[in-house]
Amino acid sequence: MPVFWIWYSFIGPGYYAEFNDIKTSFSDMEGVALIDAWGHEDITFEDIGAEVEVEDKGRITFVQLSPDSFSSTSEICLQSIGPYQFEYNGTGYAGVKNNETGEPMISQFLGSSIEIGEGGWFAGFFPFRINKVQDVFKKYDEICEVISNWPVSPEKEYCRQGDGTEIWFSVKKIK
Repeated sequence: MPVFWIWYSFIGPGYYAEFNDIKTSFSDMEGVALIDAWGHEDITFEDIGAEVEVEDKGRITFVQLSPDSFSSTSEICLQSIGPYQFEYNGTGYAGVKNNETGEPMISQFLGSSIEIGEGGWFAGFFPFRINKVQDVFKKYDEICEVISNWPVSPEKEYCRQGDGTEIWFSVKKIK
């Protein structure tokens, strides 16, 4: 039995089970076309992303997807929506810890996807909550409206989070 579990989870169909569930979730949605999906091969198939086309709206690129992204999660990451891609850099608490004490440390970071779920750095920019992928589809126009007011790279806007994390962000227009 343990040999079967190891084979199923790390070599067989279980290795891609989460990835396949995510692709199926998108494919089952009316008005949404899955353009591409990808992930990173490691002990598990991880860092799953997908690009979709929303009927009568435009394209969205999601990253850091999980099956929970379709039910309820505080983590919804967008790499692009409509004509906008994101870029930011900053200084603050971004998950780096002191090896000796385990305490969080201030570090520098940069990114190209924004976390707009309830717990994300960019959630406060939106006058509504986003708890799942479907919320992004429902609020597509409103999200684009907010983002359309962000500075276009190389210009940047500054924000400071409650924990002191400082972020400079902008958008790049695509298309």
